[in-house]
Amino acid sequence: MTRHAITATALANCLGTDNKAVFDNAFAGHEAFVPGSTYCELPFPTSLGIMPATKAEPGLVPTRIATVASASIRQLVPGVRAAIERWGADRIAYVFASSTGGLDNSERALTPFPEDPKLPYQYANHWIDASSIAIARYLGVTGIRMALSTACSSSFKALASAIRLIDQGLADAAVVGSADTLCRTTIFGFHSLGLLAPTPTRPFSRERCGITLGEGSAYALVERDAKQSALAWILGMGAASDAHHHTSPHPDGIGPIRCMRQALEQAAIGPDRIDYVSAHGTATPANDSVEAAAVRRMFERRVPITATKSLTGHTLGSAGLTALILAIESLKRQQITPSLRASPLDESLDVTVVGEARKARIEHVLVNAFGFGGSNASVVVAS
Repeated sequence: MTRHAITATALANCLGTDNKAVFDNAFAGHEAFVPGSTYCELPFPTSLGIMPATKAEPGLVPTRIATVASASIRQLVPGVRAAIERWGADRIAYVFASSTGGLDNSERALTPFPEDPKLPYQYANHWIDASSIAIARYLGVTGIRMALSTACSSSFKALASAIRLIDQGLADAAVVGSADTLCRTTIFGFHSLGLLAPTPTRPFSRERCGITLGEGSAYALVERDAKQSALAWILGMGAASDAHHHTSPHPDGIGPIRCMRQALEQAAIGPDRIDYVSAHGTATPANDSVEAAAVRRMFERRVPITATKSLTGHTLGSAGLTALILAIESLKRQQITPSLRASPLDESLDVTVVGEARKARIEHVLVNAFGFGGSNASVVVAS
């Protein structure tokens, strides 16, 4: 695999509505989760990562997912304009991914809300790609447009699709983005599966008991070659499906091992070159155990691990790209993001978890994103 340049990034989530706020709060280990009752009435306790208020950009249907995506795309405009000058608007693709789409607005449209009786909504707004045309037009790109959904690995599968378009000569650059919002279906669904934590998530902790859901958007501009403006380089990607169960990982970690190995092979580097692993780290008993075991099998040494979901919550389809962009900022700062609430560490996992942000010499990071149905993906990113 030829390396590909990341020339612009954009994040928005519960830590803030722009890169600076998200990065500063993440590396400071800021606690941003709020009680679930802040979002809606719930018959059970939980915490949520709710994004601060913002507005949808002009021309976008004012659905929640378009509003959440807007916080990222407005940050991406300068980088996309520069790419248009380099390649031309018709040579820049737009690849979008989401897990929930416009489900939040669909729920509200189907439920009588006296405080919002004139909700402007069409059921077409529920589709995963409902905002794609408007966002591509807003950014000024006219190349191939795609949308996909593979649960929590969605944004990494979008990144892989974008890279394939570039490698096949169908594009010279691609805007890759993902957005997901909180909704009752997801909150109650995870609770019914016994995966939702009543208190803020505790990845790799002995006291871990489940996921904290969050919302947010993550975007990156990927280009064929941009040596003068690259923030980082994608060296390798891996994808594998263990197809073990609808919602549970294979107990032997078959999928995670395969996709991590594939990402390293594409990057043409050995495990010893990885300076830390940005884990999927959902903090469910099964997922953390399986991922820890897979990491132990891949690495002969105790490579440092961090779990960014302890900062942002599990942003579903956006989780992978969110973790990747935080890893790119780690490469810039030469600092590893903290895993909040990991103490007391589950010693039986036999992994080294970064509990507080710390300085380190970082050249290569392996980022994991694993989804329901065994849809697994890994990315190697380098400075």
